[in-house]
Amino acid sequence: MTKRRARPFVKWAGGKQAIASVLVGMFPGRYGCHYEPFLGGGSVLFAARPEVAVCGDQNEWLLGCYAAIRDDWPRVAGVLDVLPNTREDYLRIRAVRPGTLDPFTRAAHFIYLNKTCFRGLFRVNRENQFNVPYGAYDRRYYDPNELAAVAEALRNIEFRSGDFERSLAGIRPGDFAYLDPPYYKLGGYSDFNRYTQGRFREDDHARLASVCRELDARGVLWAVSNSDTPFVRRLFDGYAMIPVSNRREINLDPRERDITELLIVNYEVKINQDDRCPGIREGAER
Repeated sequence: MTKRRARPFVKWAGGKQAIASVLVGMFPGRYGCHYEPFLGGGSVLFAARPEVAVCGDQNEWLLGCYAAIRDDWPRVAGVLDVLPNTREDYLRIRAVRPGTLDPFTRAAHFIYLNKTCFRGLFRVNRENQFNVPYGAYDRRYYDPNELAAVAEALRNIEFRSGDFERSLAGIRPGDFAYLDPPYYKLGGYSDFNRYTQGRFREDDHARLASVCRELDARGVLWAVSNSDTPFVRRLFDGYAMIPVSNRREINLDPRERDITELLIVNYEVKINQDDRCPGIREGAER
């Protein structure tokens, strides 16, 4: 039987599943450790499948879910198997504080809420409480083969929760970092960044650009995904910017789902404009 490739097991705003292979195709051909400080749904990580990686996110519940699946996915699945999909049970489970649960039950609750909440959103209020309404979807919570593949892909991954600079600690020349922050505002759901109690603000984007320039001076390779806006272009002036087509399915207005974003890199990229790279737009700056 063909071994199944790992792929995202939760829906995530700003996810890269549609263009992950395009992005990975523009990563350096060879590098040391893979760093990914804004892990999110993991589309790029699963497409890149690095031998060793350090991954982070400010959403501690999300990272704990990854760690629990890596360590014992059947135990997570066992909890999911007994969670009923009704509005009453959804509200009951949503009200449970994640910190009061063991790691595997906490991971199962994360997946359950993602699969049954409205449009698969992850949103928290100022008190860091998950507050998305019930979605009334009749879908299974997980595929055992997929969770097994995810666990295998995460075997050599170190997780670090918190600010992106903490996730980058210890990065060395020749290593590679893919940075996918909450995008600089475009309006509507493109500006959605309520994954955690905090926000990723304009000053944080400027700090990210400054860190990238420092990494560049140290011989670290990096690629940054962000919105194609004058502000982002100013922050990364002097680096190669490659326009990439993407689609934001989470946007309620279908007319606003198709967007063009940027992949900004500090290394040379050989762009293949044939059908194997449908996400790349003409006009890439080199």
